[in-house]
Amino acid sequence: MPKVCVLGSGIIGLASAECLANAGFDVVVVARDLPGDAGGLSWASPSAGAVIYPTHSPEAESQTFEKETFQHFWALAHQDPTSGAQVLPVTEFFQEYHEDMQAWYMKVNPHYRHLRADELPHGVKVGVTVTTIAVNPIIYLPYLQRKLEEQGATFVRFEAHSLEHVLRMTGADVLVNATGLGAKKLCNDDAVVPIRGQAMFLRNRPGWNQILLRQDAGYTYVIPRLGSGGVLFGGIRQEGNEGEAADPALRKDILERVNHLSRDAFADVNLETDVEDMVGFRPGRKGGYRLEIEGSNLIHAYGFDGVGYVCSFGAGRRVTEMVKQLTDLRSKL
Repeated sequence: MPKVCVLGSGIIGLASAECLANAGFDVVVVARDLPGDAGGLSWASPSAGAVIYPTHSPEAESQTFEKETFQHFWALAHQDPTSGAQVLPVTEFFQEYHEDMQAWYMKVNPHYRHLRADELPHGVKVGVTVTTIAVNPIIYLPYLQRKLEEQGATFVRFEAHSLEHVLRMTGADVLVNATGLGAKKLCNDDAVVPIRGQAMFLRNRPGWNQILLRQDAGYTYVIPRLGSGGVLFGGIRQEGNEGEAADPALRKDILERVNHLSRDAFADVNLETDVEDMVGFRPGRKGGYRLEIEGSNLIHAYGFDGVGYVCSFGAGRRVTEMVKQLTDLRSKL
């Protein structure tokens, strides 16, 4: 089979690599950061919330990606608990509710139910609960690397400065560019923008086993981390702020929002001693993600912002279709 190089080992790169390996391609993953490394500021995948939950996108392609990805992780969580994927209830709160926002996926996630008025936090008008999957990236990314290596894929640590150089270095027939924020320089793509996120990790709270989420006003999430005994609190989304240090003022704001949604379940948290700050930059892109063929041997798959995990295996399958298209064409020449 043709050789395919996946440049980037974030969730989009690794999901694409697994889909390609499952299709029989010879896969090499080249990346500056590899699974098991601590998440850097510009490498968001290890510190992502990683809840496989719909985004309310009206785009048909995104909906397809999200459905396929949910089905993938749903099966994984039931088949292999060592993967870092777990089944959990998620409750989402809305300031205003529009039925068409959820019409497409309420049939996908099981146990969909509207909350009663007495189940809502003060000032929140609508809430729904479903069952979904949460992934602990610290467990899952190395798991996926091991799985790929068992299938014959290889991993190379290398910081790329040129797509053409990586193609020559690996001898690949096709290059999949899944470099996230790195695509800004590698592709001269000024549409790529870092989206700053700030969150906190609460240690030693093993009894918390549900996800709370608010994606409209007051963007907030509460996510238990499988295998860690801790809980991830967030969050902040800021475009244009490239500060690398955690803002102490935001810590209090995040905790207040978390306690509002959880009805003071974390009122005892001491921000000075109990939590660890987490700051990172999601790979945003003005105009949406780039998923397309360029020329005869290059596929771009980057700019997924905060929906990398949610779209990962749907996007990976689309990448595989594109690789087949290019390699079939080359074989006919």
